[in-house]
Amino acid sequence: MEEPSNEPIVEAIEVEVVDDIVEVEIFVKEGRHLPHAKGYVIRVDKQKITVHKHELTGREILVLAKKEPPEHYILREIFSGGRSEIVALDQVVDLHRHKVEKFKTLPRDQTEG
Repeated sequence: MEEPSNEPIVEAIEVEVVDDIVEVEIFVKEGRHLPHAKGYVIRVDKQKITVHKHELTGREILVLAKKEPPEHYILREIFSGGRSEIVALDQVVDLHRHKVEKFKTLPRDQTEG
């Protein structure tokens, strides 16, 4: 009888890579997995912003959206179906994992409702 191997099991995961800029909102709305790409178009409020990395902090997103100083704004991730979560300034949003449809901002001195 063969001894069980202590070698770790490695599973191959196929990752789609495209040499293009992809619009995150469209992929999420269609329920498609976001590919690794040269760039990503994210939507913050009504503004579309092109970024060239898939991991951004809340602070970076607010600065790109010209919401400065970022400490004066609340950033929310809006997911498919309408669920939302607040993004902290130093929290990293991974566009591949979070499946964020878009982002919304709100001045901190304004109350929601």
